[in-house]
Parts: sequence; C-alpha cells; structure tokens
Amino acid sequence: MRTSEQTYPWINFRFEPDQVPFPVWILLGEATLASRHIQQAALAAREGDLIGYISTLQGIVANAALDGNSLSEDQVDRLLEGSLQLPPSQMFLEREIRNLVKAVSWTQARTRSGDRDTGPWVIQMLNAQVLKELPSSIGSAGEYRTSASQGKVRPEDIAPLMERLHTWTESDLFRPENEAERMAFSTIRAILTHLYLLWIEPFAEGNGRTARMVEFQLLLNAGIPAAAAHRMAMHVAATRNEYARQVARAAGPEGDVIPFIAYMVRGFADGVKALLAEVSEAQYQLLAEEELRNLVDPTASSNGERLQRLALGLHAHRAKIATAQVPQLSPELAHVYARLNAKTLQRDLVQLEELGLVERSRGEVRAKPLAVRPFATTG
Repeated sequence: MRTSEQTYPWINFRFEPDQVPFPVWILLGEATLASRHIQQAALAAREGDLIGYISTLQGIVANAALDGNSLSEDQVDRLLEGSLQLPPSQMFLEREIRNLVKAVSWTQARTRSGDRDTGPWVIQMLNAQVLKELPSSIGSAGEYRTSASQGKVRPEDIAPLMERLHTWTESDLFRPENEAERMAFSTIRAILTHLYLLWIEPFAEGNGRTARMVEFQLLLNAGIPAAAAHRMAMHVAATRNEYARQVARAAGPEGDVIPFIAYMVRGFADGVKALLAEVSEAQYQLLAEEELRNLVDPTASSNGERLQRLALGLHAHRAKIATAQVPQLSPELAHVYARLNAKTLQRDLVQLEELGLVERSRGEVRAKPLAVRPFATTG
C-alpha cells in the first residue's frame, strides 16, 4: 500500500529553518518589530477603532475576493452599516461577507479568552461558519469531502493528513527556545498551515477562505494584532496571480516551500510596516492638534477659533498649496471663509506666519513641521 508521502510527495511535512534565506529572516524580524510597536501604540479610542475597523474591512473583502466575491470595500462598508440593499440575485455575496465577519469575530473572541486551539475540529468549525446558509450541492459545510474528484488528496487520506498537520505544526520545530524568535516562527507556521490546507483540500467548498482564517488565528495566537494579521490576506488578494503560481510551484517535484514562504513574508512585512506608518501618522496628528491648541489659543481673540481651524487644516495637508485654494482644504474652512472678506484669509496667514507655524512665498503657503518628533533626523 502506498503511503501518503509516496502518493503526494509534496505533502511531506518537512521544513528546515536554516534553508530560509537570510533576507527573509530580516523581513520576519521587521514584521515582528512593527507588530510589537503596533501592539504598544497609544491612540485615542476613536482613532484606534477606526484603524481597526478599516483593517478588518479590508481583510474580509480580500479574503472573500480571492474566492470570487465581487463586492468592493465601499459596498461592504455600506452593507455592514445597513445602507446597502443588494438585489436577490446577489444575496449570496452578502451572506459570504457576513459569514466571514462572524468567523473573524469568533476567532478574535477565542484568542482573547486564551483558546489557542487550531486542531482539525476548529478548522471544521471555521469551514462550517464561512459556508453557513450558502447554497451548495457538493457537500455539507464543516464536513470533510467524500468525493475524490474534488481534489488531489483521496477522501480517505484527509482525516489522517489533518491530524498529522496539526501534530507537525504543534511540534518543537515551530517553538524556538529564544522568545525573541517566537513571532517569526509562528508566522512561518501560519503560512505553512495555510499552504498545506490548500493542498489537502479537506472540504468540498470554502477551502481558501478556511485556510486564510486558520492562518489569521495562528497569527493572532502569536501575539500579532488583528489589524496587522489581516495584511496577509490583503497581500494575497493584491497579488493573486503570483499567489496561485507560488502555491502550484511549491507542489512541484521537489516540494520546496521556501519560495512560497519568502513570497508571503515579503508582502506581510510590507503590509505590517505600512500599518505601523498609519498608526504613527494618527499619533502625529493627535499630538499636532494638541500642540496647535497650545500655540493658537481659540479664546485669546475673536478670531482665535478660526485661526486654530486654519492651522489644523494646513498641518493636516502639509504640502504647499496655493493661497487661494486654502479654504478648499475642508468643508469647515470653506464655510468659514465664504462669509468673510478675501483679505481675511491673508491676514490670518500672516498671523500664523508670525507665530512660526507656516511659511509663505509667491502666492503659496506651507505648514512648518511641529516639534512633536524630537528624535526625527529629517524635517
């Protein structure tokens, strides 16, 4: 009788950390550092909730899109707030999105409660959730497929391979002695679990969504913030043709998973660093607003409130702007200056210049950097 490794030689449950190229380990280190900075970032609840919501929205749309869901981020946003009504012929698209929303919520709730289980039962539950109430004539949601025509792995091999996958990824191979390396190895574990689930194809439908949800769970288990964990699915959705190529390439005659790991890590590291930049920018804006309130007292004069709004608008924009276009920076500024003499704007800009907040030249104005980044090496 042929063993599973003889039948599916690429599903060999082998991984040698020392074969991962050094640049990939550097990227894993960068992703780890960025994730930890995001973990510790202090933000007002409003700003933190907004970044978290947008990241979740983007992650869910990316995951769904990879299985053919055509709803855009704007449509899903409106759908979740209740302002979008889809026609009956597209209700299944809404159901797919709502299923993923519940799967993400369930996964995050389990992680917060300390439940780190990602064994076969949990994977079946995730599949049942992503397929809940969706029409299907192929198989039952959450149950292993029984048809040999659905995938390369025979139905009778699915259960033992799933058990073996769980045992392998729970082994010491992915548990380094050095705590500083834990998040990096856990990220590789999440990537490989994702890949092996695509190869095994345990379910009749929803294997891609399920694999990405398990990957999301494993990233959360590693301590990676949810907003950062969603960046993996976003990377895959943005490069789906390369993703398909890398999945197929890893199942080649040599069964080499290293290029797939490298591809996933590069995109993930870029995504997490971009998220950290968003968080840093939100922190800067909050500090800048506070500093401007100190420098431009809205109660100091009759035009103090207007000056503060103008200063906030220019500092949010940062780049040079024609003086005549300044009121267009926000609806609030447009409303304020529409009722005033055109020279009022010029006088206000002169006052801000005297306070050292802006610089003007040849009909243009630009906000000067505020001293809220004391360790920056550039302006």
